[in-house]
Amino acid sequence: MDYLTFLLAILHVHKDSFETDAPLNYHIVSESGKNVTLNCQLQMDGLVHQVTWEKIQPYQIDLLTCCNLSQGRSYTSKYPRQILSNCSQGSRSSWLLIPNATASDSGLYRCRFSARSGENETFVAKLTITDGKADNQYLLFVAGGVVLLFVVAIVIIIVISCNRRRRRQKSTPFKESWDTKSKAANNYRSPFSITQPMEDTREDIYVNYPTFSRRPKPRV
Repeated sequence: MDYLTFLLAILHVHKDSFETDAPLNYHIVSESGKNVTLNCQLQMDGLVHQVTWEKIQPYQIDLLTCCNLSQGRSYTSKYPRQILSNCSQGSRSSWLLIPNATASDSGLYRCRFSARSGENETFVAKLTITDGKADNQYLLFVAGGVVLLFVVAIVIIIVISCNRRRRRQKSTPFKESWDTKSKAANNYRSPFSITQPMEDTREDIYVNYPTFSRRPKPRV
């Protein structure tokens, strides 16, 4: 019965959109050409008999692997991509290995544990595969932006410094002309002080004149 269920699940199931209905548990970003491993760990108590991995696309769900945990037996799918997964009896964890991942491997991956009681536990992982060339272009773009900002900052500093120098040069001739006028006004003044001493100074004046001796006039 499990095998028939697996075969039926391989068929594409159509719906308006599956990606919008899947809650996301974690997101993995990897470069193209690397091996990517997705993991899920069972949290609920009790025994589970089956674990499946699926890829959720916008308009279909592809079954990747199916493992019967009661028997420790896995079933291969018809998914056109090499996918590896573990399958051991009584295991409570599962992993999915995507070798040499490419951009087409990007998308949502769902891991589902199923118990015989009908309980299910689901984990959804988002995988994004980036191109190394795109990353290099992004790094070059960021580096170019940083260099451009640095150049703009230098230009702004140079413009500000030039404006300051021009202002100083404009203010310096005015100051020099003002100093020149002040000096000319000072030179125009009399070098002699026009202030006279307030005190009335008196000087003694001496006159030299001859002294004549008084002789008696002769009698006639």
